Amino acid sequence: MKLFQLIVLFQLGILSTYADALQFTANAVMSTPGRADVSTYLYYSTGRIRKEFFYYGEPVIQILDANKHISLMCFTDQTLCYENKTLEQINIGIEKAIASPCENNSALSCENLGLVEVNQRQAVKWKITAKKGETEKVSNLWLDKELNIPVKHTLFNGTTIELKWLGDEKLNNRETDKWAQTIKLANGETLESFQWFDKELKISIRETFPNGNSQELQHIVVKELEDKLFTMPVGYEKKSINNPLEQTKSTVKK
Repeated sequence: MKLFQLIVLFQLGILSTYADALQFTANAVMSTPGRADVSTYLYYSTGRIRKEFFYYGEPVIQILDANKHISLMCFTDQTLCYENKTLEQINIGIEKAIASPCENNSALSCENLGLVEVNQRQAVKWKITAKKGETEKVSNLWLDKELNIPVKHTLFNGTTIELKWLGDEKLNNRETDKWAQTIKLANGETLESFQWFDKELKISIRETFPNGNSQELQHIVVKELEDKLFTMPVGYEKKSINNPLEQTKSTVKK
């Protein structure tokens, strides 16, 4: 995993592991002060996700399958699916747990420094070295022993990112662990956010951010899902393209 990916993992507030054998549906709601909520209905199965939302008033279905490297953006009114073959776009939005910060990344070298205690939790400390030519950038990362998620990260530029477990909390009748996330920038600025980690789904189902924004999975239903939900809808035409939303923006707005 690249160094910038680890940073993004923290900044997006993603606390998660693959929910093996778990399938569910939910309504993903993004809230911004002073604006209407943005809602996306989703279906999740290990390594696959289907999202249903509106784009300039048109119903859209997005299907991402990391197992088969499939990325489809389907516009209902046009009965047309755009296929994106760029593998970097296959991001199902639910990150897997990591056993090592250098997992599948030959550009980094990692040294396991052993088990330590971070905010009353056991964590494995890693020294991460990113080398480019003669330049080396060294960071440290602490992975929670139980959950295999980053609970602390000190970056080479002086920024520190840390998660602190606040205890059990029930959220919308679901059992969760509540975490506080603190980002201390090199300039002294501190940002704090909160996350609620679902014990059954093994993912964060609510996150609040310093600017007042929040995102949450609501109306979660755990159930088996049909495979056809994660394939191109019957009767749709398929085209290949790099950026389906930009390509169709002018057409959809008419």
